Parts: sequence; C-alpha cells; structure tokens
Amino acid sequence: MTVPAEPAPPDMPASLAARPRDERRNLPIPPVNIHPALGGSTFARVDFTTINTVSSTELAAARSCSLCAEPMGYWVAFLGRPRTAELMRFTDPPGHPGCMRSALTLCPHIAIARHRRARADRPGAGVIPAGSHGDKPTGWTLGITRQYRIVPAQGFTVYLPAPFRTTQTYLYGPDGHLSDRAAAG
Repeated sequence: MTVPAEPAPPDMPASLAARPRDERRNLPIPPVNIHPALGGSTFARVDFTTINTVSSTELAAARSCSLCAEPMGYWVAFLGRPRTAELMRFTDPPGHPGCMRSALTLCPHIAIARHRRARADRPGAGVIPAGSHGDKPTGWTLGITRQYRIVPAQGFTVYLPAPFRTTQTYLYGPDGHLSDRAAAG
C-alpha cells in the first residue's frame, strides 16, 4: 500500500512530502483518503476518489490540514470549482495553502481535464456522493481565508469559509492540463 517517500518536488511542503505514499501512483496519501477496512480485512484502505467524512471533519474541527494532517496556521485554503467558490460552500475540507497548491499538480483528477475519476470495477466507482457534482469543471479556484465554519449534513460535511482574502483561478489549457499560471482574483 505504501512505499518510502522519494525526493519531493521543491515546491511541495515538507509536511505533505513526509506522508506515506501510494505504491501504484507514488503520490502522498492524504489522511482524508484513508478509509476503514472492508469486509474481513484488518487494514485500512486508500481511496483517492472519496473523502473520509469522519476524518475530514475531525481534521477541520482541529484546524489541521486535510492533506498532511499538520496544524494549519493563520491562513487556510479551500480548493473547488469556480461556482463552489462563488457560493462559498465547499464539500472538500480546508488545508494549508501550500498543500492545496501542490494538489493542483499532484492530483490527476485536478491536474488533467480528461482524467477519469475511477475505474468501473472499483468499489463505489460511479457513485456520486451527496453534495458532489458529476461534471468536470473547466478549472479550479483556490481561495485563501483565515476562518471557516463546519456544517454537518446528511452523509457529508459542508465547509463555509469566511470571505477570501485572495483567490486564484486555474484553467485547463488546450492540451488538457491545468495551467500553471493563475488568474488572480
């Protein structure tokens, strides 16, 4: 399930680089993607396609990063669809600004426009959790704020950030990859 960490890209926060890595993808495993064991297994399972609601809510309540599990400082970041940022209602938990910026390039679902979320033979594949959207957005918005509220809902949690101090919108280019240049907002 995990492999030793390889040298991290220079812009990856050390706390994210120190996370256990998925052996197939060689990606850091965020704590919110670790799920309880299924069936008779005694081992937790990693699923990058779904968020562990219990873990993500606990981390957010403790003001810890959803990607590295370390305490967040003064600023926190939310990453979501442009419409999600406009409505200021997120179903993905907050994290360090640096960790969230790393997610823009590390997470294939975010970084590549045509990337499929999951194979059909995986448990839960094709299931869209309550509060989620099925269509791929044309880009992503990263919002930086200081505070947020947590609202439990039926089967998921909604995160309500305070007004953003800054936002950056990242769009997919003609090659289908997320642009590395943000349009500041």
